[in-house]
Amino acid sequence: MNTAGPMADGYLCGWRIRSAIPLPELMPWTVDERPADLTVEIGEVPERLPGGREASSFLQVDDDGACLLGVPEVGRFLVRPSGAITIRPLPEASPAEIRLFLLGSVLGFICHQHGLLPLHGSCVEMDGGAVAFCGHSGVGKSTLALNFARRGRRVLSDDVCVIESVDQVLVRPSFPRLKLWRDTIEDAALSTEGLERNRRGQEKYHYLVHEAGFREPLPLRAIFLLRAAGPGESTGIERLSDALDILTALTAQTFRPRLSQLLGKAAQLFQARARIASSVPVFTLARRPDSPPELWLNDIEATVRG
Repeated sequence: MNTAGPMADGYLCGWRIRSAIPLPELMPWTVDERPADLTVEIGEVPERLPGGREASSFLQVDDDGACLLGVPEVGRFLVRPSGAITIRPLPEASPAEIRLFLLGSVLGFICHQHGLLPLHGSCVEMDGGAVAFCGHSGVGKSTLALNFARRGRRVLSDDVCVIESVDQVLVRPSFPRLKLWRDTIEDAALSTEGLERNRRGQEKYHYLVHEAGFREPLPLRAIFLLRAAGPGESTGIERLSDALDILTALTAQTFRPRLSQLLGKAAQLFQARARIASSVPVFTLARRPDSPPELWLNDIEATVRG
């Protein structure tokens, strides 16, 4: 793993990040000369946080708001509320695996520490706004984002969609990297040559869409909750109208919702979800697992435009 000195500062969800490891997913920081908001270094990380509470079998949180993530065969990640991130990689971990958790799980922790809402979803720019696709793993979020990118829509995020809601509901762009299975790449007439594997032995790859990157926060225009239609069930797009149903769905799509409670941020995240429920249209999209994603692109665009 290359740790030869700091790289050029990068842009991540409005934060300036200075990293001791290369982060090719990120666009360079060109906004201003503020000090780095986040720093990444390689160093020693304890196996346990003194006084830490178990958020899961792999995650601990202490009273100061620090998070310690331990990933078997990858390494340990210590995320402090100050923005200091220390990684102790294991020898067998690939650079892509380290970045996978740094720009995924760790990004989610940072959102909780800052009272931002991290939704598990991909997001693209559409007519000056942001459209998010949420759902469980494998339901086709990244595939839809890829198809929209091939239509010229810019990719705002994949896996963790970062939302702030102060005066209005905004999406903070992260980076234009998509995690795609081999069959998705081949179906799009692309090649896996030169692409990094998501995890060792996994036929999933990191695909960068650099020309699709975006820096400025965009208003959230719509959320689509993706799911596979069951046998005999109709397919299509339906708008959710009941606020409780929307809140329940958004809670289910929040990255590690229990973490907000442990960090004392539950009220802020509830308010963010409530603001979405009252001001942003939320739809379900039920489709057959074997239906080509491009079949839904026109319907999604028409739905967003109203």
